[in-house]
Amino acid sequence: AGEDPGMVFFEPAPRQVTGRGVWRGRLTTAGERYEMLRCNGISSIITLPFDKVTAGMPHGEFPGFLAEIGPFDGFVVGYDFRYGHRALGTTETLKEGLGHLGLGLRVVEPFTVGSIPVKSGRIRELLEQGDLRGSSELLGRLYGATGVVSRGRGLGRKLGFPTLNLRVPGSKLLPPAGSYAVFADMGSGPLGAVAFVVPEKHLVEVHVPGFSGDMYGTAAKVEFVSFLRKPTSFGTAEELAKQIKNDMEISMEVLKEWH
Repeated sequence: AGEDPGMVFFEPAPRQVTGRGVWRGRLTTAGERYEMLRCNGISSIITLPFDKVTAGMPHGEFPGFLAEIGPFDGFVVGYDFRYGHRALGTTETLKEGLGHLGLGLRVVEPFTVGSIPVKSGRIRELLEQGDLRGSSELLGRLYGATGVVSRGRGLGRKLGFPTLNLRVPGSKLLPPAGSYAVFADMGSGPLGAVAFVVPEKHLVEVHVPGFSGDMYGTAAKVEFVSFLRKPTSFGTAEELAKQIKNDMEISMEVLKEWH
């Protein structure tokens, strides 16, 4: 994009406002997106509010709207980019409109892995199916979630497996309920761990072997490596503790492949 690339995006995600199609949740929250962009050398990040006014903007006004928000030489969009009221604007109309303002437009063609175009909808489908390997292949990274550590019931601690209870934003897409082998990062690098996901509560309970410390109110991140098992009911606390221990042992074996 140039020597000093920037990124312009809308917040919240347009589909959250328009209600078009099935809303499955976000692959990246605003905070996660900021962090990824900064780590990849994006020095300028401009967030535009997306609301009913923005959604109702005639597509003919959009090129001028873009031209006014920053000192850019041009823009880069995907091949299927649409904009304006009722998504009537296309890459062709955007190129023409920006051209009249002395700005260029580069259209990025589909990017494929094998023969599959990398699209967020496909990644969401794979995550909902619990196919972490497939989603990671299309993402080029492990799928993760960042949340704030909150207080829970303390059941894990009583069983000998204290957990960090990560509350993730309600808009974030989580994989199906169950146990997972994960990497957990509390700010000092990823550590092998096991997690239990409760999507309806936007909760990820993480046990990191050997970790101790007060993390309440701070942010932590988990990266999902492999699905271990579906939720199961246990008759006694001893049975649950035995299952958590087994999950932990399996998780550590799975994570060895990633070192």
